[in-house]
Amino acid sequence: MVAAQETMARFSPLDGSLVAEVTLTPASKIPEVVARARQAFPGWSQTTIESRGRILRKAAQLIEARSDELAEVVRRETGKPLSASLGEIGGAVEMGYLVASHGRHEIGTLLPSAVAGKHVRVQRIPRGVAALIVTYNAPFPNYAWKCFPALMAGNVAILKPSLATPRSAELFVSILHEAGVPQDALQLVHGDGETGGALIDAGVELVSFTGSYPTGQKVVAASALTLAKTVIELGGSNPLIVCADADLSKAADAALDSAFSNAGQRCSSASRIVIEHSVYQEFVTILKKKAAEVSFGVEPDADVSTLIDELSAQSFENFLEQVKAHGGSVERVGKPSGSVKGIAALVQPAIIEGLDAGTLLASSEIFGPATRLFSFTSDEQAIEIANSSEYGLTAAVWSSDIARAERIVSAIRAGVININGPTHGAEVNMPFGGLKNSGNGSRDAGINAIDQYADVQVVSTFLGV
Repeated sequence: MVAAQETMARFSPLDGSLVAEVTLTPASKIPEVVARARQAFPGWSQTTIESRGRILRKAAQLIEARSDELAEVVRRETGKPLSASLGEIGGAVEMGYLVASHGRHEIGTLLPSAVAGKHVRVQRIPRGVAALIVTYNAPFPNYAWKCFPALMAGNVAILKPSLATPRSAELFVSILHEAGVPQDALQLVHGDGETGGALIDAGVELVSFTGSYPTGQKVVAASALTLAKTVIELGGSNPLIVCADADLSKAADAALDSAFSNAGQRCSSASRIVIEHSVYQEFVTILKKKAAEVSFGVEPDADVSTLIDELSAQSFENFLEQVKAHGGSVERVGKPSGSVKGIAALVQPAIIEGLDAGTLLASSEIFGPATRLFSFTSDEQAIEIANSSEYGLTAAVWSSDIARAERIVSAIRAGVININGPTHGAEVNMPFGGLKNSGNGSRDAGINAIDQYADVQVVSTFLGV
């Protein structure tokens, strides 16, 4: 529970240095924050959409101009390799440009009417106050995927970032203010789950949340009490299926990238590799040989850097101990990049074998640099394993027989599926989200992302009256 004017220090998982010291917003102050947003709503929502587009385009330009500086902040906050941090800043910039272009797109349609002289238009209008609650694993893309479309639709927004990434959020919001977004039209609050709950309880019109399934359930339940619209993106335990006719070397590269990039802290991470039995040993030999060359450490060019904090590292190690206790084997892979001693948030990547594919331990979300291997003897079995998780976010199928791959894809319950590619790799103009416990049917990003943050209004004009 956050007391009034309590402060928090965030230390880097790389070296323990101070990243930021922030003032937390107690839940008792949230109604005031929402009230200021409501006061700002008429002015911002009545600004022309073309003007909002120019402001957000300027914001994207400012972020792009400061890419190196912002990437270093993200690296220190999250522990990411520098190249990954730079890539995420670039993704945020592209989202800004994409959304800003809606300032010149059509914003409605005309519908025919059975009534003579009646002209009907359907148009997009803002919801009101949007609470944007995000997690830590990809801070700048998370901010961009939510703030840009929410503001472009004419809403006012309140961003609540993870307590692990306060400085990047402050910089993002300050840049949007510099570009011309009014101070109260985009506000930032720091706090824990109670703060996020208070935002919902204050009666905001829209809640956009990215995070874990258990927290997502609470967000949806609380939002239902006020009938707030929800945009929900949750976890994943994503399968990468390798058929015998696949290019095994390329499939192994995709599997390792999908499993270990961002230290496995992706909702789209390939935490389950499902391999056709006839090539299982051959593929695993290739995979482990390549995995031995994966570097882990805190050097800027390491392939796998730290988890977000020491607690996450402990949870990861506890998960691996559970695997061993249930008969699974854990092989630690990779090679150190520089000194790895005394870095509490750093873990060594792992490859897991021997688990029963139908158990919860075999299909849960890991959120760390580990992946589990399974074999299949028929396409039906591969599909059964792929669908055995409670999640349905992403998947990948590797096969040189595209017709076979398409048949498998048609039976997999996931929102995003790649053929002969990784399980991750969302692009800003493509909708992202999942099925089952990975989401509620809403989608982040995409060419029409703005529609997720808007309402529909029908206006009819009766001529000759």
